[in-house]
Amino acid sequence: MTPSAVQHVAITGFSWSTVGIALLNLLVGGALVAWIKQRPRMLELENSAEESLTTKLLARVQKLEEDKALQDARIEVERVRHESQMAIMRHRVNNADACLDALLMLLKTSPEKVAEAVIHIERMRERQNQEVALERGAQVGATIAAVSVPIPTP
Repeated sequence: MTPSAVQHVAITGFSWSTVGIALLNLLVGGALVAWIKQRPRMLELENSAEESLTTKLLARVQKLEEDKALQDARIEVERVRHESQMAIMRHRVNNADACLDALLMLLKTSPEKVAEAVIHIERMRERQNQEVALERGAQVGATIAAVSVPIPTP
């Protein structure tokens, strides 16, 4: 053997760093292959979840819209009912004012005819009370008719 500055060493196996890098490559490659194979299935699951959520949300929105339409119709029925009640009350107040005005006018013009005026005003009040009762009956009938008729939904 000749002495030389460089000695050749025979490689008899792999070093630990080579083995580590090879294992790391296998792990990363395996994970990458698994991810690539699973990606279509993950996209499919994601899309089906989105479709399911969209379907559920659309059904909820539709139900809420139907509920709102029903509530709006009920509110409108209540508004009409209240308006008719207010009309009846205004009518009663106007009738009472007319009776009071008539009584005051009779008292001022001819106090001797007060007894006759009282009888006349009592008849007027009785007739007005009958009219109010008829109006209330019509209002109750309209309320019953409105409740019994199904409210159309859009």
